[in-house]
Amino acid sequence: MINASKTITDKINEIFDGLKVSWPYFVFSLIALGLLTLMITFLVYKPVKKMLKQRQTFIQNNIDESIKAKEKALETQENIDKQIIEANLKVSNILTEAKSESEKIINDGISKAEKQGEMLIEQANILVEKKYAEFEKVQKKIIVENAVELAKKILKRELKDKDNKKLVQELLES
Repeated sequence: MINASKTITDKINEIFDGLKVSWPYFVFSLIALGLLTLMITFLVYKPVKKMLKQRQTFIQNNIDESIKAKEKALETQENIDKQIIEANLKVSNILTEAKSESEKIINDGISKAEKQGEMLIEQANILVEKKYAEFEKVQKKIIVENAVELAKKILKRELKDKDNKKLVQELLES
């Protein structure tokens, strides 16, 4: 076993003996790595970074504009809500005024109708009294004429106007 481990160790030493650092290759590799890093930085990293910055600015501007638009929309909505409230108040006031005006018109109409009704009743009463007086006058005349006729028949003679008037007055008084 010891031989086996020596052989493995020997083999490993042989492999690493062949790997020696060559300073010119090392410096050349560092310079190539630096140039490659600069090329990648200027040709890839900076343009990508610039593009990402522009994209971020674009997105941020859109976010800011949408915030402003939302604020403006909220302000507009608030103004519209205020206008709706004011319009509702105006409508309410107009309805209240219209209601009171209609009640006033109705009350005025009722009072006018009552006054006209009272006037018509008074006129009717006056007319009834007038017609009643005429009727009474006509009836008294008829009664007097009938009384005169009856008196003639009872007395079998013709009465004079003086006697007629006297009899009529007596009848009217009784």
